Amino acid sequence: MTTVEGISGGDPKRRVCFSLAAYAKAVIDHLRASGVAVDVGLDDYEIAAIEATYGFAFPPDLRSILREGLPVGSGFPNWRYASPQQLEILLRLPVSGLLHDVSRKGFWCAAWGSKPIAGGDESAAAARGILERAPALVPIYRHFYIPSVPNLAGNPVFYVRGCDVRCAGFDLADFFQREEGQFRRKGGAPPPPAWAAREARRVEVWTELAADRDTCRGGKSLEGWLGEMGWRLREAGWGEEEVREMLMMESDGKEDGGRGDRTVVRDREGLIWHLRLLSLALLQAGWSAEDVADSMNGLTTTAGR
Repeated sequence: MTTVEGISGGDPKRRVCFSLAAYAKAVIDHLRASGVAVDVGLDDYEIAAIEATYGFAFPPDLRSILREGLPVGSGFPNWRYASPQQLEILLRLPVSGLLHDVSRKGFWCAAWGSKPIAGGDESAAAARGILERAPALVPIYRHFYIPSVPNLAGNPVFYVRGCDVRCAGFDLADFFQREEGQFRRKGGAPPPPAWAAREARRVEVWTELAADRDTCRGGKSLEGWLGEMGWRLREAGWGEEEVREMLMMESDGKEDGGRGDRTVVRDREGLIWHLRLLSLALLQAGWSAEDVADSMNGLTTTAGR
């Protein structure tokens, strides 16, 4: 039986079900008001078929939301109409992206112990063994996932994009509060319920990866942040010359002869400011706020740490 703290009176099972159902309705109403397309919720047969096909169980709080309504807007997994191949890719993406960065970019999480000397394929094989014990991540929206284990309400939400892993919410309620800017909203996100988590539950492997985030992003060096900016822009479809022109950066003011036509970034504060200017330039160039947020997601937060 699912338990939720902070709610008293009456039968515990009925209290929990009512609380989850009420919050699920608030979430779905919020998404609809934000302009997200929402289909009829999944029924018990559809949920059971999905879980049997892909070998995981929806956590109770996510299951309650999907029963209330199925978000099918851009970035949401369409559990009803997406092809099995599409859903398999979504489910495998967190691990496959991590293994790619282990093999091709030399990433290694400090919590995993000593990195294999040979690197490359040997590191990827060792990382694959570690990730086999990690709970499956269930996609919620774009690169945001919730662990399927433990099968309890209140699991944390993780942002996972390659080796870039962070905790995006202590639980689903906290996620919708923190990341409401991801959705075109009218009004704020639904208020957190009384049972909302106050800290993130530990989840094997994923918690360690999130804690090791500075290493995942190439260390705390300014060069690492600049490289990440360029990578984000290239991934979003910009050409090499365009990326170089948009970044317009130098490590000091000497190479440019003191001219004022370049942005000089000497520290993380300067980088944060430049990120904001770059985001504004992209918006003025016709990008939507959602596209800018997705392409730059996490960079300002990381630079400010």
